[in-house]
Amino acid sequence: MVGSVLAWSNLPYHYCNEKAAVYASRHAARGSRSMCAWYVVRAMWRGGCPIGLIPAYAYDKTLPQMGFKEISLDGYQPKIGDISVLPKNEKSHFGHIAIYDGKQWVSDFKQKSIYPGIAYRSMGSYRIYRATNGWHWKHVWTSPADWYSWIESLVKGYKKIKF
Repeated sequence: MVGSVLAWSNLPYHYCNEKAAVYASRHAARGSRSMCAWYVVRAMWRGGCPIGLIPAYAYDKTLPQMGFKEISLDGYQPKIGDISVLPKNEKSHFGHIAIYDGKQWVSDFKQKSIYPGIAYRSMGSYRIYRATNGWHWKHVWTSPADWYSWIESLVKGYKKIKF
């Protein structure tokens, strides 16, 4: 059983940045629903990436395991399909994730900047990840410590989600 689980977590997949970005832009809500990860993950699924749903801040570990490369912020210019990951803070136990659609950053809503709100602008930190169009390998390994952190975030932030 363990061997089959490990084999299953190491699969190839074909990804298209444009498909993901277009899907995100077309399905964004009018305003934040505190469901950024759900919206961005659905867009990534549409692009072909078989990524799982976890708190937004945790994608800084998971995206590289999916074949995405972290991009240096020195002279950074966004490209369609880029993914921004912002850490959790006192206002958001989940952190934040968004995808660039070629014109603007989109999460569960169309953002005015890479920052979804004031709490993030004052922090200033984020990471950018980019995948090339084409084939990638899924190598996702998580530890029980990660699971504990994710569950803790869900418990603390659940009331803010607008279903």
